[in-house]
Amino acid sequence: MGSALATAQAQALDPAKVVLVVNGEEVKAAEYYRKMEFLPGVGRRSGNTIAEMPPGLLALDQIVTEKLILQLAKEKGVLPSDLEVNTEYAERKRDNPDLVTLWLASGRTEADLLDTIRVDLAQFKIQAFGITVTDQEVDRIFKERASEFTTPKQYRLSVIVVLTPADKDAVDADLAGGKVFADVAKARSKDYTAANGGQFGMVPSTSVNTPTRDALEKIKVGQNTEWISTTANDQSAFVKFRLEDIVAEKKDAMTPELRKRIRRKRMFELGSVKNDVQKEMSALRRKSKIDIRQTQFAAAYKKLIDAYLSQPSSGATAGTGGQN
Repeated sequence: MGSALATAQAQALDPAKVVLVVNGEEVKAAEYYRKMEFLPGVGRRSGNTIAEMPPGLLALDQIVTEKLILQLAKEKGVLPSDLEVNTEYAERKRDNPDLVTLWLASGRTEADLLDTIRVDLAQFKIQAFGITVTDQEVDRIFKERASEFTTPKQYRLSVIVVLTPADKDAVDADLAGGKVFADVAKARSKDYTAANGGQFGMVPSTSVNTPTRDALEKIKVGQNTEWISTTANDQSAFVKFRLEDIVAEKKDAMTPELRKRIRRKRMFELGSVKNDVQKEMSALRRKSKIDIRQTQFAAAYKKLIDAYLSQPSSGATAGTGGQN
């Protein structure tokens, strides 16, 4: 795999490589990369605004940040090993079977994914440096924060939405006459679900508003709610739900995977208080020798980093972009 990856990278960097043909006109890699470096309309969010920056500059900053994260992890003796990276990779694939397929479909390689995981682990280990969370602490959190580890009761619903009292009366007449809820929804509902017979799907009880929850609690599976007043597209509307099914609340089992997730989250919480990663990264940036050979971006990068280092600490993030 290594030799194939090296060949692919060499081809990607070949400026004479043809990457696109438009009506017989070839576009070489040199033109493609140049356009990509300075593509307009790209930037980084800063508060409620987007600061426009060339993609080439953003890419350089991200590369530098990731290199410094790994160097800081090494300096602290917590650089992730290949075994740790591969174990995390296997766990992510187990939790998300489509992970690799989706990643590769975006044009990135498996090696890119492993590099990303290594940086993620390094960030976590830096943030959680010196923190230990025992099994007893995990058990206490599991007990005291029960709502975090409980899937709430869910309703499977169908819905009819109408806009006028006359439409309400027409729906009620149809239902009273024995017509099936789904058929009435198709014929009279103004909601996008009308095409599917009003099928609304599974809805957690915690996601419905109080009037809807109260109406659902008054009926049994297979029954319809009373009309509920609401708004749709800035106009008054009336909603009637059919309760198709109820899935009871379920508390998560304490599996090894959940235990690990709770421990990691608690380590990160405690580490966010104990370890000032922003300060450590800023100190590392100040003493690092970063030589931008891309002359178009050298001055811009220096200006970007100088502005970043001159600001008060903005939280426990590990780079100028606030990567997590």
